[in-house]
Amino acid sequence: MYRLDRDDRCLFFEGRKVVPTSVEGNAVGFCPLCDGELASIAYYRISGGWMVAARCRGCEKPLLLEYDSSWSWKGEFDLGVAAPEKPAEEIRKASGILALSREELETVFTPAELRDMERCERGEAYTRQNLYRARAKYDKFERLFGVRIDI
Repeated sequence: MYRLDRDDRCLFFEGRKVVPTSVEGNAVGFCPLCDGELASIAYYRISGGWMVAARCRGCEKPLLLEYDSSWSWKGEFDLGVAAPEKPAEEIRKASGILALSREELETVFTPAELRDMERCERGEAYTRQNLYRARAKYDKFERLFGVRIDI
């Protein structure tokens, strides 16, 4: 699958990072799923032609369209759109749940999840289901606050 960086619109494919040559929003075709209009997100010059990242205005599906150097359509591919990955030095690793800001924790986790995360860290009895639910939210917490939790 091809991946598009949501913020800077760089395209990652075949082990390369390609910077867009244009970020114009034009009509570029029709969605193969819902027949809605495809709008371009960015254009990329590659060897042998062009790649166009587009999103359907109907179902919101992102696609990558391939054209040859004379702008003849060659094919389409699924496109994943993701937030940029943070460099390892930007991500703090939590030394413990008790050392983190209570306000940040309460933004993502329920009181029951927090209670059982703290109990687990202290080696006390906890409810497994609450810890499972909390673990499912670790990525969201890291994305919001730049802190990786490992309990």
